[in-house]
Amino acid sequence: MNASHELDLDTGEAFTGRPTRALRRARMADNLVTGLMWAAALLLVVVLLAVVISLLAAGLPTWSIPFLFSAGTFLNPGILPQIWVSFYTLILTMVVVVPIGTGASIYLSEYAGPGRVTSVIRFSVEALASVPSIVYGVFGSIVFLTNLQLGYSLLSGALTLALLNLPLMVRVGEEAIRSVPNSYREGSQALAASKWETIRKVVLPSAMPGLLTAIVLTSGRIIGETAPLILTMGTTISPNARYSLNPLATGETLAVQIWAIKSVGMPGVPRAQDVANGAAAVMLFIVLAINVLVAVFNSRLQKRLQGGNLPPRAGSSKRGGG
Repeated sequence: MNASHELDLDTGEAFTGRPTRALRRARMADNLVTGLMWAAALLLVVVLLAVVISLLAAGLPTWSIPFLFSAGTFLNPGILPQIWVSFYTLILTMVVVVPIGTGASIYLSEYAGPGRVTSVIRFSVEALASVPSIVYGVFGSIVFLTNLQLGYSLLSGALTLALLNLPLMVRVGEEAIRSVPNSYREGSQALAASKWETIRKVVLPSAMPGLLTAIVLTSGRIIGETAPLILTMGTTISPNARYSLNPLATGETLAVQIWAIKSVGMPGVPRAQDVANGAAAVMLFIVLAINVLVAVFNSRLQKRLQGGNLPPRAGSSKRGGG
């Protein structure tokens, strides 16, 4: 039979050397789906740009040296105490979240086997991740304010935020550790390294980019939370404790300040809404700066792990030529 009259076994159409109708339909469907995926990805970029541009356009005109670097006065507000409290709360929270979350991630990915205990732990993590933040605020006010008698304080807010963000740190950290190839573990153990030495010297350094991503995601949530902090830290900063290192002092983060101005207002303060817009722009800038810095560090770390920055050994060309 001539090749020009051969039949496609799937469609029954004669093969002529040109694309069949089924192939054309498959290509059209492929192009359509590819276009939709591109549109979805571009939509994320557009949304991000819209958020950044709109907030900066509303907030940048409010920025000034007194606004950014002073406590301000009743007629000329400043947000430096709120910036300080935001970073201090972030540090206090991460001191709790990072070691506990990383330890739980290591256990679930490296030690825990299938069984009832592991199932209970995973269910607990998933359940905690789905609890609304306001519920954590109520829990924190009952446990830390009343039972432990910490009162409205930075420590109460930080501990509440730690409970809120632990599930995120555990889930992302576990995925980062599981992504390390098993060949790394096998090679380390073949060199007589113990399990903990393998985890500490091989697995964790290889998983560090993913762990840093978990830290960044957690940091963004900590900086942007309001409901748990309103119920555990309060909404004001005492004038004599604006830059205090005392974790039992009250505080107000940038997010809480924005909520207070937008919902309650600041009677008598001129351009109070502009203050909220300026604070929102500052908070956005802080989050973007953290993401950019970690992304740069991550890129350099990955190159170092892959040996991209290792210089050639002295005399290697001579040995190769010999």
